[in-house]
Amino acid sequence: MVRTTFAVAFLLFMSLALGAQENLSAESASANLQKNFASAYNRGDLEAMAAAFDENAIRVTPSGIFQGRDAIRRSFKEALKIGLHDYSVRRVISRREGSFILNVGEWQAKVGDQPFHSYYTATVAGEGDETKIIEETVSIAAP
Repeated sequence: MVRTTFAVAFLLFMSLALGAQENLSAESASANLQKNFASAYNRGDLEAMAAAFDENAIRVTPSGIFQGRDAIRRSFKEALKIGLHDYSVRRVISRREGSFILNVGEWQAKVGDQPFHSYYTATVAGEGDETKIIEETVSIAAP
C-alpha cells in the first residue's frame, strides 16, 4: 500500500513537473517569437515580420482585416511607409489553452516624434520554436 501510494505520488509529481516544463517551453517559444518580431520590425525586415505569422493567419487592425501571410506582409509595408519606428511590445498575460498560447499585452511605437501605444491579443500555435501567430488583433488607444 505504501509503495503504491508512493508510486502514484511520484507519477503525479512527474506529470506536473513535465507539464510545467512544457508550459515553460511554450512561454519561451512565445517570448522568442515576440522578441524576434519586434527586432524585425525595427529593422524594417518585412520577410521576417511576415514569417512570424502562419500562412493562413488573420490580423485585425484599425486599418482593416488582413487574411494570409501575403496580405499581412503588405499591411506591414504600409505601416513602415508612414514611418512607424521604435516598436516595442510587452506581454501582460500569456497562457496555454490546449495546443494554443493566448497572449495579451501592450505595444508602443512612434511616427516621427509622436508616440503611440495600445493593446493587442494574439493566438499562437505550433511546436517548440516553430510557433506562429494564427490570429492577432491590434488596437490604437485614443489620445
